[in-house]
Amino acid sequence: MKKIIILFMLIMPILFLGIYLLFPLKPLFSPEKYGTVIFAENGEILHSFLNKNEQWCFPPDTTIVIPRKLKLAVLTFEDKHFYSHFGVNPLALFRGLYLNIRYRKIMSGGSTITMQLARISNPKARTYWYKFREILLAIKIETRFSKDEILQMYLDNAPYGGNIIGFQAASFKYFRKKPEQLSWGEAATLAILPNSPAIISPGKNQEKLIAKRNKLLKMLFEKNVIDAETFTLSVREPTPKKIYIIEQKANHIARSLHNKYRGKSVKSTINNEIQKKTEKIIKQYNVLQKMQGVNNAAAIIVETKTGKIRGYIGSQNFWDNEFGGQVDGVKASRSSGSILKPFLYALCIEDGIILPQTLIKDVPTYFGSFSPENADHKFEGLITAENALIYSKNIPAVRLLNTYGIADFYNFLQSAGVSTLFRNAGDYGLSLIIGGAETNLYDLAMLYRGLANYGKFSALKIIESDIEKQFKQPILSPGACYLTLDILKKLKRPGDEFYWHQYENQYPLSWKTGTSFGNRDAWAVGVSPDWTIAVWVGNFTGEGNPAIGGARSAGPILFDIY
Repeated sequence: MKKIIILFMLIMPILFLGIYLLFPLKPLFSPEKYGTVIFAENGEILHSFLNKNEQWCFPPDTTIVIPRKLKLAVLTFEDKHFYSHFGVNPLALFRGLYLNIRYRKIMSGGSTITMQLARISNPKARTYWYKFREILLAIKIETRFSKDEILQMYLDNAPYGGNIIGFQAASFKYFRKKPEQLSWGEAATLAILPNSPAIISPGKNQEKLIAKRNKLLKMLFEKNVIDAETFTLSVREPTPKKIYIIEQKANHIARSLHNKYRGKSVKSTINNEIQKKTEKIIKQYNVLQKMQGVNNAAAIIVETKTGKIRGYIGSQNFWDNEFGGQVDGVKASRSSGSILKPFLYALCIEDGIILPQTLIKDVPTYFGSFSPENADHKFEGLITAENALIYSKNIPAVRLLNTYGIADFYNFLQSAGVSTLFRNAGDYGLSLIIGGAETNLYDLAMLYRGLANYGKFSALKIIESDIEKQFKQPILSPGACYLTLDILKKLKRPGDEFYWHQYENQYPLSWKTGTSFGNRDAWAVGVSPDWTIAVWVGNFTGEGNPAIGGARSAGPILFDIY
């Protein structure tokens, strides 16, 4: 009978453990734990966001390899036998239990890295009962994940002092570096922080922090992980005394991506240098334009061939609360003015209605009660199609739209990807071509890029990994696009750009401006084989101003960016 009881007592724990291990393992960490991180196209941080607990915690990224220095420092300090145990180190546990009983306080937990991961995933009061549960969970984790995956999860979620969680955030916040750029001294500092993040966090208890770091460096030296010279230099390195602020750039597009990809790492197509320089240009012009009562501006810069957005400036200053700086001027719908005219001309050329030298009537014209007027209130009588587009004459454009067909032009805009048209073609009528339609900078950049790509239109690209979707066949003929682009190169450029053709390094640009009724919106869009740039200037309030005009307000900004 005794043998049966003993056998039962031996089998039951094993049976219990087996049944426990068979149950599915719940996700260790909720996606809500992580903040969103937006990267520029070169891998630099463009913008980062706190998680719901107001912590800096970067999302796990399997493409990031744990740096060798940090890995060896962590294993040496936390768990020398990490790759040989099954989640629990019995010797370490018994040693910790002995020390705790002897000194009648918690001296050591004897926890492995896997056990620490179990505790981080479900933090509770440190009791012996919870320690037992921690051991069981650690064993279960070991059956589900590889050692490298466990180490990665631990480092992604370990506490590093204050509101900093995970080695990625710690590396940027304490050292302004990517993890792979850490020195041995910095890697050793990060290795010891999760052990006592509150007691020896940077900025306080510096002597304890330095002593503990140097002790680890000495262990690495004694194990021949680092040589004598590296050890000597590493112990002389200063420890971080403050937490660095991660610079926040491209606020408008970063917040848009944050709302869409909350709690994830996002590699955008934004180019840091282009973004910085364009923001500076917009701010400089805005200082002058505010003196005239023109308070807002926005711009978008796109690679013509790839459709990748390299610069996205939603306003003159995101933090300009007085003038609505947090409004996204790239996506805000405004009156189009005459900015859509080149596409009507290209369509008419494609259908054989006109050629650049075709004469069009520029005379007082009536379509029922609708009588369009030119912006200069003058009539040319007869004018070539080329000059009608160069001088942006309204009457010839309306006559062409009447000939081509409102519905057909409307359908082209929708087919090309314009997203702002919320009424049907009949409701817009002939005013569709002279400002009756709504548009925004994003759609304009997409349209003009399609023109520069000889009729191939597709959505712009803000996520580096997105696969570009283009129409299999151009929806405008290459010949019509070429002739239209050639006309747009002949527009007179503002200021010093008027003499662009006299410079040795000439940079041709096909460009068009537009001004909405009442001088409320100024547009300027330019395209070359390399770049597509769209600029808007005006007031987010919709207030008109005589100083607002495509050529005089948005044009100079376009060419400075170009």
